[in-house]
Amino acid sequence: MFGLSKEEIMLMLEKVGIEEKQKNAIADIVHLNNARIEQQLAFIIHLVIDERERSISNNTYLN
Repeated sequence: MFGLSKEEIMLMLEKVGIEEKQKNAIADIVHLNNARIEQQLAFIIHLVIDERERSISNNTYLN
């Protein structure tokens, strides 16, 4: 995973003077957002690789 783990987020939130339930909710939200960003990044990388392979294939065919 590219982003922070929930445990890392919780450790960072320990410095903040809020209730444990609030810290847990914030950590869940940030962790889920990180997972969504990672999923979208993986999809974009997949598209770029597919396009690159298609381009290489077309160039090989034309030459």
